[in-house]
Amino acid sequence: MMDKYILNFPEQLESGLQIAEQFQFTTSQKITNVVISGMGGSGIGGTFAYEYAFAQSPVPILVNKSYHLPEFINDNTLVILSSYSGNTEETLSCLNDAVRKNAIIVGITSGGKLEELSRQHQFPIIKLPQGFPPRTCLGYSLVAVLSILEKAHIISDKWKNEIKEAIEILKQHQNDIRALSQKMAQQIHSTFPMIYSLHSEALAVRLRQQLNENSKILCSHHIIPEMNHNEIVGWKHLYCKLSVISILTDFDLEANKKRYAFCKKVFEQFNTPIIELKAKGQSLLAQWVYIVHIADWISYELALLNNADPIEVKVIDQLKSELSNTIKN
Repeated sequence: MMDKYILNFPEQLESGLQIAEQFQFTTSQKITNVVISGMGGSGIGGTFAYEYAFAQSPVPILVNKSYHLPEFINDNTLVILSSYSGNTEETLSCLNDAVRKNAIIVGITSGGKLEELSRQHQFPIIKLPQGFPPRTCLGYSLVAVLSILEKAHIISDKWKNEIKEAIEILKQHQNDIRALSQKMAQQIHSTFPMIYSLHSEALAVRLRQQLNENSKILCSHHIIPEMNHNEIVGWKHLYCKLSVISILTDFDLEANKKRYAFCKKVFEQFNTPIIELKAKGQSLLAQWVYIVHIADWISYELALLNNADPIEVKVIDQLKSELSNTIKN
C-alpha cells in the first residue's frame, strides 16, 4: 500500500492545487507575523513552506512544534494549524492558545476536533481527503500552507508554477527514480545513515522521518555549515557502520559546496558509503519535491530490505493510547 501512496505523489500535488484554488481566505487585520504549527507528517509541509518563504516574506515566520504558542502571539498573528487527523494533541493545545490570543486562525485537516472546533468558531479551513497516513500527505499539506501564505500576501503566486514543474518532472522520471532508489537503499542497508543537507534542513528532516517511520531505523541529520562547527569533530573515530546521505541542489551556496567537498574527504577516510541525492528541475520547489520523492522511495525500498511493514507505526499508536489513559485517570 505504501508504494501506491508514493507512486501517486504527483497526482496528490495536482489534487492539492485544485483544493487550494477553491480555498478562500481574506482578513481585514494587518498580519505582522506568522506561526505555522504542526507535528510529524502533518507539520513537515509547514517546515518546507517556511524555508520557501524565508527569502521573500515581509514579516517574521516561525515554525512551532510544541504544545504551546509563543507569548508574542496577538490579533495580528496569522496562526496556521496543520493536523491531518485533526486530533493531534499538541496542535489542539496550540489552537486553544491562538483562540485565547484572538489570533487570525486557519486550519488544515481532514477532520477530527480541529475541523469541529474551527467550524464552531468559524475559522477557515482547508479540508483534505481522508484515509491516508499523515506522512503520505506532504503534497496536500505543502500546497495548502503555500496557498494560505499567498492569500495572506506573504509570498507571491510563483510557487504554483514551480509545483507544476515538479509534477511534470516526477511523471517523466518515475521509472528512473524508482531504480535509483533501489540502488541507494542497498547501499544504506545495515548502516546508520548520517543525512547532510547543504541548503534545506526540511529536506533532511523529511528523509530522517521517512527512514524512521517507513524503514523502521534510526538515523541522524545535520545541515552544512552548522555541521562544520560541531559534528565534523565526531568523525574522529567511528564505532559503528555508517553511511552518508548528501542532499545536493542547484541552490546550494558555493561556500557550502566547498565545505561539503572538505567533509567528503573526511567521510571517505573511513571507506564510508556516500549516497548523493542530486536534484532535478529548474525551480526551487521542483528540486525540493524531486528530492522528497526519491527519498520516499528509498525509505520504502529500505523497509523491504529490512523485512519491515512501511505502513505500521504501532508504537506511536501505543503512545497515544497511554497518554489518553493517563489523562482519563
